[in-house]
Amino acid sequence: MTRAMVGILLVMMATACCRKGEKKEQTQPLDTTDTAKNSNARATTTALLPTPQTNAPVLTAAPGAGQASPEVPTGTSPPPTVAEWSAAAEVNTVHVNSKPKDCSMKMVREWLKVNCTGNIREVTNREGFGKYGVDSFEKIVPGTMADLVVRMKKGGAIKARILRNGESGASLFVNWPSQLDKPSIVALQIFNG
Repeated sequence: MTRAMVGILLVMMATACCRKGEKKEQTQPLDTTDTAKNSNARATTTALLPTPQTNAPVLTAAPGAGQASPEVPTGTSPPPTVAEWSAAAEVNTVHVNSKPKDCSMKMVREWLKVNCTGNIREVTNREGFGKYGVDSFEKIVPGTMADLVVRMKKGGAIKARILRNGESGASLFVNWPSQLDKPSIVALQIFNG
């Protein structure tokens, strides 16, 4: 994924995460009867899109986020112990208002743990989880909880959706560009789908 694509993805995520009660900008449809007017409208619309820049810095948190992702030591390590997970602080690079209900996400070294409770239906759309039992572990109890543990790798991306019956779930997205020493995005956000 290029830097420009990551930037566009971040802008799209920020736009999609409008807070409740916030008014969205109203747009008018283009009038197709006047070619000159439409050409100007298209030019204006194009000017509003982000311009890819090859030397643009890679963002270390999503727009409006409360924090950047923590540093990650190099190398690989064994999965964290229960005591290490208990002592770990929560991490999330999305705004606090985008955090899913009854979910937490912690990081220990290169390991990430997501826990969601409630009326869990299933976990879908897994990508970048590596080899089960080596790079990832999970415990899913339908109707009760979902625990996902995954090793983050430089140059990789991780995705998953935790679905609930009758209420919003959670969407996990991690992006670790190969030119950075830590992930640029470690996001667990509300998923309505």
